Amino acid sequence: MSGPPMRRTSILDLLVPLVVIGLSAYILLNVSYDSLPPLGYVVPVPIAVLGVIEIVVARRVRAVVRHDPNARAMTAIAIARCVALGKASAVVGAAVAGAAGALLGRALAAAGTVAAAAHDARIGWLLLGAAILVGAAGLLLERAGVDPNRDRRDPTEGNR
Repeated sequence: MSGPPMRRTSILDLLVPLVVIGLSAYILLNVSYDSLPPLGYVVPVPIAVLGVIEIVVARRVRAVVRHDPNARAMTAIAIARCVALGKASAVVGAAVAGAAGALLGRALAAAGTVAAAAHDARIGWLLLGAAILVGAAGLLLERAGVDPNRDRRDPTEGNR
């Protein structure tokens, strides 16, 4: 028994978490920014590392799906899991980008009055870059699992 095929991530799938998390984070930061501890430069590192790993995995998945003779074999379930990971990472990247945008908006607004705001703005820019990286890597990984010949097949082929 198989369900409907997974659809590709749409722009709306990314805009909703970007806006919802961005606005929520901005409201929370307006209420509690002065009481937060300083952010460390390590904050964006795990997200950026995940983005780099996903780019490497996307290359491997793409090679397998396109039947590259040098590609190491992967099971169909492993490819499906990679596609799902890519889809989830794209959404998480959008949400983190919203939070980073909120941090930037709040930190840049407070740069004249709060000493740590310039530092937090630098962290915000790094976090935004890491979020864009993981989001793009997620979309790349999701699309790497798409068979380039799927539209050329006979539509009745799977019904036999």
